[in-house]
Amino acid sequence: MTPRQIADIGVARLGLPVPTGKLVTIQALAQALANPQTAYVFEEAVLEWIGTRELESECLEALCALALAQVRPEMISRVRRVIPQPSLASDVLVSLASGNPTVLPSWSGCHAGPAPQLLDLRGEEKALRAGTFIPPAFAHALERLEESSGRPLVRQWAFEFSVLRERVSSSTDGHFEYFLGRQRENVAQFVARQGHLARSSYLRTLACAVERWGMPQHLAVDYALLALPAEPLFLKLAPGDAPPWAGSLHERTYEESDVKEELVRDSLQLAEVAGNRRVMHLSAAIGDAPLCHVELTVFAVVCAEGLPNAKHALGFYDHMLGNLTPARDSLRAFVCPDLGLEGTEELGFVPTVLPLIGANVGYLQTDFVGRIPYVPLASASLPQLEMAPGVGGAQLTSQGVPVGEFACWYWNWQPSHPRGWPSPIGCCSTLTREAADRLEADLGGRIQHVWKLTTWTRQTEYGEWARAKHVGVLSSGPPHH
Repeated sequence: MTPRQIADIGVARLGLPVPTGKLVTIQALAQALANPQTAYVFEEAVLEWIGTRELESECLEALCALALAQVRPEMISRVRRVIPQPSLASDVLVSLASGNPTVLPSWSGCHAGPAPQLLDLRGEEKALRAGTFIPPAFAHALERLEESSGRPLVRQWAFEFSVLRERVSSSTDGHFEYFLGRQRENVAQFVARQGHLARSSYLRTLACAVERWGMPQHLAVDYALLALPAEPLFLKLAPGDAPPWAGSLHERTYEESDVKEELVRDSLQLAEVAGNRRVMHLSAAIGDAPLCHVELTVFAVVCAEGLPNAKHALGFYDHMLGNLTPARDSLRAFVCPDLGLEGTEELGFVPTVLPLIGANVGYLQTDFVGRIPYVPLASASLPQLEMAPGVGGAQLTSQGVPVGEFACWYWNWQPSHPRGWPSPIGCCSTLTREAADRLEADLGGRIQHVWKLTTWTRQTEYGEWARAKHVGVLSSGPPHH
């Protein structure tokens, strides 16, 4: 095979319907584009791929690789010329790739024009609102814009969808049974043709609103971010190889008679002793057998005295989702805030971590939506706490000095899993012992661990799973000051 044939095959893997497969492909393409020895042949393959896409949403996936690779200025100029379906979202990614704002002078031709008044679009509206092939967040976003502007944006979305569906060569999703294997009752997320049609129609609706109805472009860009395949900084983050200690964590055997607290304590010890660290968050399977599956989630909290209420603390961390997340420094790093102690008296504990997932979530983040990663908060003596993501996680640094680690890894990964199970990955955030001591001193207490152990058991390999949940607190003794 020639180098160009190899590059074409690599780029074609963007057509896989499995989000994780797409993300791995994007990261591999970014490496090839950044390597002087392979850059030219992969640039040509990527340009041809982009130029032959029928839908705005499909173009975005290849542009993600360009944004990661930070390609040559000449390549950016060629990309701008070759994109057949420009959109507000493609402008965002090209801007990230070039480091410069790229705004089209006109959005003419990037939409179908306002929907005819007498056209019956009730079927398209119902399908788009149903949330079966595109998340409900898209309909909700346009409903909010419609309420504030008085413009028929949801109807326009339905119109753009009907126009695209007639224009493209194929609008069917195909069959995904191959990716489910024998476990047909499993659940999975696939990026299907209908989803690309709906996302592209959404972007075309925003372009129409800017050109025909005077919608401010900066506002339209904010709404276009919803259609990105992933929040840009998450393009750099992907599970990698499991840490050495994780094998012992995942492969343990579980019995109903096991003392739950001892299971949790042993699991924490594996992670902490291996790196001489303190666990701030851990989420992973700690047993996976044909008749039993066990999931463990652990959060660190700081208490001045006594023990926290486990259910209350676990609920608080769940409530953080969508409300708190680290700041984003473009494509460089997550920057964790210092929340201080204000308002924590009523909680009975001080939170120490916050979710990495933010307000905008793309389909390439599927694994991290199914298992939410949390990272430590900054504090007075751990200022400027940052994480520059990579494959397998990243170091946590305070003012540039390493103080911890975030690890994420694949474990028995498959494109589908039984309903209700977390994603087949593991996540663990740790601080060094010295950094954890400083955090305890800043927050005026000692680190305790609240935990949730969820078990799924069944009598036969084809039987129904029975789910049970246990929660508790592990005391870690007095602080080491």
